[in-house]
Amino acid sequence: MADPPKPPRARYEARRNAVVDAAAAVFARKGFHATSVDDLVEATGLQRGGLYYYMKGKQDLLIRIHERFIEPLLENAREIAARHEPPEVELRLLVHALMQDIAEYRDAVTVFLHEWRIIADGPEWKEVRRARREFEDLFAGCIRRGTDSGVFRELDQRTTMRGIVGMVNSTYQWMDVRGARTPAALADAYADIVLYGIVAPRASASAARKKAAGGTGERRVAPRRKAPARRSPG
Repeated sequence: MADPPKPPRARYEARRNAVVDAAAAVFARKGFHATSVDDLVEATGLQRGGLYYYMKGKQDLLIRIHERFIEPLLENAREIAARHEPPEVELRLLVHALMQDIAEYRDAVTVFLHEWRIIADGPEWKEVRRARREFEDLFAGCIRRGTDSGVFRELDQRTTMRGIVGMVNSTYQWMDVRGARTPAALADAYADIVLYGIVAPRASASAARKKAAGGTGERRVAPRRKAPARRSPG
């Protein structure tokens, strides 16, 4: 028995998602500025008029591309937070959610992380930032709960959150979803690094920190002047 036809709004959204995915693939391959409207027409199979039915312009596509991967990520993160799992379990689940999102929407993630500055000064950026802030707050909230309950040591929660998210985000550059390491295996590897570190239990963490800081009598080198901070999409 055939499935019932989708209502008009659902058909429109499904077709728009297909257009956004096709555009993301072209942008990821050629770059945003090098992609012409003719390239998008060819990739989507639409005429120019049909293409503009689903977008206002190339910059509008960047907003839609961000929505394409941030909305399912937020939905998963909210559901994870609502479970009230132990903090170490919740952190692992959030890492899995982010890694799976990158694997599933890799073109969209690639394009946004490369091209977000194009839309950073536009009126739509407020909504982009709100969505990203919500995910960051959910992640930081997990770390805060872990610290408050004594499961995690005292940490700068937002710095820790940014470090973990940045580490996972970087996998879009090299992840091979058809390789031996699945997104789930990579997520577990990263979660293990975060939760357990990389120093073997028999090693002295304090001795390692002391040596790294020059506490063994070696002459310490004065730090260089800090370069101006680079703006990030967060």
